[in-house]
Parts: sequence; structure tokens; C-alpha cells
Amino acid sequence: MMKRTRIEILIGIVLILSLVFLSMNIEELSAEKRQLEVLYLPSGQFLEQVSLGYRNLAADILWFKTIQYYGGYRQGENDIKLFTHLVDVITDLDPQFAFAYIFGGLIIAEDLGHFDEGVAFIKKGIENNPTDWWLVFELGFLHYVNNENRDLEAAARYFELASRIPGADEITKRFAAFVAARAGHVRTSIVMWDELSRSSGNPYIRDMAREYIAKLEKQLEAETENGQ
Repeated sequence: MMKRTRIEILIGIVLILSLVFLSMNIEELSAEKRQLEVLYLPSGQFLEQVSLGYRNLAADILWFKTIQYYGGYRQGENDIKLFTHLVDVITDLDPQFAFAYIFGGLIIAEDLGHFDEGVAFIKKGIENNPTDWWLVFELGFLHYVNNENRDLEAAARYFELASRIPGADEITKRFAAFVAARAGHVRTSIVMWDELSRSSGNPYIRDMAREYIAKLEKQLEAETENGQ
């Protein structure tokens, strides 16, 4: 049993060292070799089984590799058809790697043009990190910035959900209030801005909230006068 354990540990160490070697030398790979290297990358489940407790280290190494792979794409050295596979493997190895979900979801949706897959990938992150407000906020942001699939209702809803998560940054409330108005929910937006005007510890934010309230109230008055 002891001998078997030592062999398994040795295999895990060899795997990690191999990943380190590949990552350190990735700059020297031609675009074709780099593409093939990524193509034959094992699944996250396989790496998890053989990494033997080094999952986070393996995820970090592969993350470095993924950033370089994406950098090669930005420089015109390769495409990123295999990007989704890479970030899937990374987040299977380290389900709490929040930024990998955020960056991955954005690239999948924007660069690869697969909006629904990008949304699903960030939702995978939320499922694995239900108390992380940043992931919910970014899901709203993705719905807000995507030109072809812009959904102000969904964006406002996710921003508002993010603002309810304990520890959420105040920016979630500002985006929730702003996008609620953009989505046509002016009264709801006024309520949100009013809360910020009273609760924010930043005097600049309190003043900004009051300015938005005044602007939105004028909008409501104009709509009432026009019979809307």
C-alpha cells in the first residue's frame, strides 16, 4: 500500500513538473505546435485524479498557459478555438477560481461569439461560488455590454441580486439603480438611488445619487404630462 502511494505521488509530481515545463517553454512554441499542445490537453477530471492534491497548483499553471494562449491570439499567432476547453479544465481543477470564470465567460461570449456558452460558464462559477457577488455582478455586466444579446432586464436583475449578497461592493447598487432606469423601471431606480443617497459613506456617491433622483423625477413628471 505504501509503495503504491509513493508511486501515485511520483506520478502526480511528474505531471506537475511536466506542466511547469510546458508553461515555461510556451513562448518558444510555434503557433501550430501550441495549438496541438492545447488540443491534447487532458480533461479536468483526469488531471484531478492524477494531480493528487496539487489541483490548485495545476490550475494555476494551466491558467498561465491559457493567458499566453490568449495573448498569442491577440498578437495574431493563433486562434482561440480551444479556449473554452482550457478554462473548463482550469475550473474543474479549481472550482473556486472566480476570475477564471469571469475572464473565461467574457472571452467566450465576446471573442468567440458564443454568448449563451459564456453565460453558462459564469453560471457554473456561481453554482460553485454562491456567495461571490462579483460573479453575479459580471453576469449582469455581460448582459449589459453584449451588443447582439443586450438584455437590460436581465442585467438589472443580476446587478440587484449581486447587491444583496453580503459583502457586495457598493458598485453593485449603483449599477442596479442605473440599469433599472435604462430598462424603464424609473420608480424602482429612484428608490435604489434614494437608498444610496442615505447609506453611502462616500459624499460624492451621495451627491451623484441625488442628482440622478432629481433627473429621474423630472422624467416622470414629463411622462405624466404627456399622458404616458
